Amino acid sequence: MAVWFGLWHGGNGYSPPDPDDLEEFSSLADARAKLSKGHRCGYWRRSRFAFVAREPANVLTPCVSDDCEITLYGSRELLDYPGRRIFFSPRGGVRIERC
Repeated sequence: MAVWFGLWHGGNGYSPPDPDDLEEFSSLADARAKLSKGHRCGYWRRSRFAFVAREPANVLTPCVSDDCEITLYGSRELLDYPGRRIFFSPRGGVRIERC
């Protein structure tokens, strides 16, 4: 399993991501599960964010909507070229695609 670094995009309350918002995921499955969990129960159950540049946080995520996605990078230093994108499909599933 490879470690991935991701930035969240979209939603009705997210501003454009800042490099300080970079989060570490233990695998693609971990990132996929976090997106799904945030959408399903983020408004009432706290989620842990493993930030790279600041302390981890346990927060509510009520803004994870159908148009949210996580852009994943293979390195914490090279944020110009994403490797994967995790997003919701039109029928509500969570998809992973290469960028």
